[in-house]
Amino acid sequence: MSSYEVLLLIAFIVSIIVGVICMFVPKNPVVGVRISWSEYNDTTWKKSNRFTGILIVLGGLISLIFWFMLSSNVAEKIFLGSLGATLIISLMYARIVYNKEKK
Repeated sequence: MSSYEVLLLIAFIVSIIVGVICMFVPKNPVVGVRISWSEYNDTTWKKSNRFTGILIVLGGLISLIFWFMLSSNVAEKIFLGSLGATLIISLMYARIVYNKEKK
């Protein structure tokens, strides 16, 4: 196993850990989706960060599965794609939760 593959494996594992932390950490200045929509109140913070944490964990797990089944190159592309999709989807979800809470 090359050093590149070791770093990639560490990135997948760290993403899973960060996802779990996002799901269960209360509102704080360090970890979580830090945009005005998610910081509107505690409910929007909890819902948007739990959803984002789930997406990050799923992306890390899927990347790990592909890393073991196929190759590190495919897993890297899937990992980067899932991170980009997670960013966009979590921002959209935070906005939806914000709109519901504001009404």
